[in-house]
Amino acid sequence: QITVTGDTVALPIATEGMAIVLAQMLRNAGEHGAGLVRIEAAQSPEGVSLDIADDGCGISKGNEARVFEPFFTTRRTSGGTGMGLAVVRNLLSAHRAGIMLCTGQPTRFRILFGRAATD
Repeated sequence: QITVTGDTVALPIATEGMAIVLAQMLRNAGEHGAGLVRIEAAQSPEGVSLDIADDGCGISKGNEARVFEPFFTTRRTSGGTGMGLAVVRNLLSAHRAGIMLCTGQPTRFRILFGRAATD
């Protein structure tokens, strides 16, 4: 189940690019046991943010610092390549945006478009 809340915002990224980002985020959530994903949009003077949170099994403290590293995966034996979040980060960077993992539970990522992402 996916719920979307927050502000109605224009995203400075092509629909196709955002579809790639969201598809990867949703795939990761599903592969880690999520049944619910929440996407919340917000507009601020610093730019637009999207928070993507899920109720899956979470990311261990030991892996938090590595989730964006190319080829880092906890799912190699079941086909994971470790490229998903690295591709997401690079795609967003090409659009002057950034992504960060917000520590703690539930698993939550924040995507920032605009000045806050590049400062």
